[in-house]
Amino acid sequence: MKKIRRTKIILMKLILILNTISSLAQHTKAYNMEHLKSKSKQELIEIALEILKEKQQSLIIDSDDFESTAWQNSKKILVKFRRYIRFIPLNTDPYQYYDITVNLITKQVLPFDSVFNFTFFIPTEEDKKKLDFIKSKTDFAKQSNSEITITENEDHYWISNSSKTSFSKFFINKKTGFKSGLLEGTYSVPHIKPVLESTYDREEKVKLFKGDEISKKTIIDMAVALLNKRQPSLQLNFEDYETKVLGDSKNMLVEFKRIVRYVPFGTDPEKRFSYDITVNLNTTEILPFDDFFKSEFYIETEKDKKAIEFVKKNFGGFSSGFENTIYEREEDYFIDLKNQYSFGKYVVNKKTGEQKTEIQASYDPMPKPEAIENPDVFIEIK
Repeated sequence: MKKIRRTKIILMKLILILNTISSLAQHTKAYNMEHLKSKSKQELIEIALEILKEKQQSLIIDSDDFESTAWQNSKKILVKFRRYIRFIPLNTDPYQYYDITVNLITKQVLPFDSVFNFTFFIPTEEDKKKLDFIKSKTDFAKQSNSEITITENEDHYWISNSSKTSFSKFFINKKTGFKSGLLEGTYSVPHIKPVLESTYDREEKVKLFKGDEISKKTIIDMAVALLNKRQPSLQLNFEDYETKVLGDSKNMLVEFKRIVRYVPFGTDPEKRFSYDITVNLNTTEILPFDDFFKSEFYIETEKDKKAIEFVKKNFGGFSSGFENTIYEREEDYFIDLKNQYSFGKYVVNKKTGEQKTEIQASYDPMPKPEAIENPDVFIEIK
């Protein structure tokens, strides 16, 4: 009887060892470059799905939610599963990945095998209900050349449809379902989308135009309301500010740029005032007040107002196309005007109002950098 038991135990151990060896063989199965190059795009995607199933068993890639593409350079073959619609829930972790990239050579799966502790977004049932509500209000075309990002905040959903050259934005009221008109912007240079998704990918902020003016005013009113709620003691005359509506695929910004910046006499030369306010309607962040590196926001006194009016009377008006700064000195006001094309420095006497030009010049146009070709750039496999 004891011999039978020992035999059973030995057999079970052998089976366990064989299963472990088989499992290890399966998990360490590798593909070389030449072998993979002979495969079709669909075969490469199937291999990537096998690797993904092996390493992330609970994850399901739904073709309705993801676009599958294959890429190669001289050393790697990647399969990327790009999410058509990215949903950023209210108060969520800002460092979330939405796409999956599988390296068929190393079997590395990003973001799961990343050295950084980033989370991969998996929608909850509540998220799915919110997405269904948004989809009922608008039609999303699943296109390879566009990326749709939906950001939830307290009162609205902000929707951005971004491509390599442009993007459009609109909002949907969470309670009423009201959908705004489109606000559209164009990048000054094509916005290159990396094969490997980067959570630190910074996009150019674009001034929105060609939009519904009523919707644009509504957006500015939202920013003012948020500013009044968060900074109730701040009393601003918005005629002193140029208001811009800016955006990229992730953020909706309203910038209040002060037209005339004033530095009173006796201000510490090391002191840095903040003059402009930027309200992020996606995150409800307000700069400079929510900035980690806080600087003092400039609030003009009655004395400052009189000084600015005196300079305007004797120097003339100030254009919002320049950054205009008035430095008060003991006997004069020094005026500094600059933009990307030109600059000027002037002096106005504090008593007589007499004006003289110190210097006025234009910048030489910056030469365009020569394109540097990367010989190892990824090429899409069709």
